Amino acid sequence: MTLRHLGRACLTILPALTLALVAAPGPVDAAPAATTPAPTRASSTLAQATHCQPVAELRAARGVVLLVHGTGETIDETWSWNYQPALRADGFATCAVQLPDHGLGSLAVAAEHVRAAVRTASRQAGGPVAVVGHSQGAALAVWAVKFWPRIAERVTDVVGLAGPFGGTQLADELCLARRCAPLAWQLRRGSDHVAALRTAPIPAGVDVSSLFTQYDEIVRPQPAASQLDGAANVLLQDVCVQDPSEHAMILGDPVAYALTLDALTHSGPADPARLPGDTCEQVFIPHGDPLGSLAFLRGVARFATGLADPRRWVSAEPAVPAYARPYVDDPEAS
Repeated sequence: MTLRHLGRACLTILPALTLALVAAPGPVDAAPAATTPAPTRASSTLAQATHCQPVAELRAARGVVLLVHGTGETIDETWSWNYQPALRADGFATCAVQLPDHGLGSLAVAAEHVRAAVRTASRQAGGPVAVVGHSQGAALAVWAVKFWPRIAERVTDVVGLAGPFGGTQLADELCLARRCAPLAWQLRRGSDHVAALRTAPIPAGVDVSSLFTQYDEIVRPQPAASQLDGAANVLLQDVCVQDPSEHAMILGDPVAYALTLDALTHSGPADPARLPGDTCEQVFIPHGDPLGSLAFLRGVARFATGLADPRRWVSAEPAVPAYARPYVDDPEAS
């Protein structure tokens, strides 16, 4: 069994594991459900979550890419074995943001950290940056450029890997009992947060590419869950029919990386027609570390146990921030 197939096998059990944990009765004296924390707006605190290469390296590179991890993960677990070495080998420098609570908290709070990370990365780079996000990280990157115009001015491209732009059925399942983590409420299909994310327009000057796989067992159903109006929507199996990647191993997928690199090095979003002819023959991301990818599985356990913790559960979706509310109340808002 190859590591890519091992990754798919491990991640395939995650929805069942998470639902089993949620269905299990909690202790009688379990703590009451935690309320959603208010966004932290202290710029110094937010800026500390962003980690960049030295400024001299950022400014000497052909471009700077901010990396945003997904739910339950850390920077190293998500990026150290794939995009960080690959992008650096291709002449780019990288920054990365560590989301609060490993991305298990509120979507709106995590978005504040991405906004601050774009500011930090672009300031240190001396100009606009590109953003690559995985899973929730992809949604956060799009949220940041859609709702904060000054952030959009600092971003050239957003590339989403398995982004839940249409919500995910997994979140619906986690909330079947009408009590679940705030993040699960926010990423349900048809939630107010998903409605705002989908309805607000992509700002001029930002090219968005959404890359996804039909084997995604976390963000589903595909392709609807990852399609985004105004973006270049690319199903990996439409490019390479035998591509086996699922939600986790899209991070080590050579096709997804080739499309990402295409977006970063051309005007406009990713275009499969420009990919090298041997792209489908590759088995792993260039300069990646297959054994290093096992680190991602630590976040898998954190994902399942974190969302299944009844101390996080609330009985309704947290309110959409006021700045995004018009896109829920009035789909024609502009």
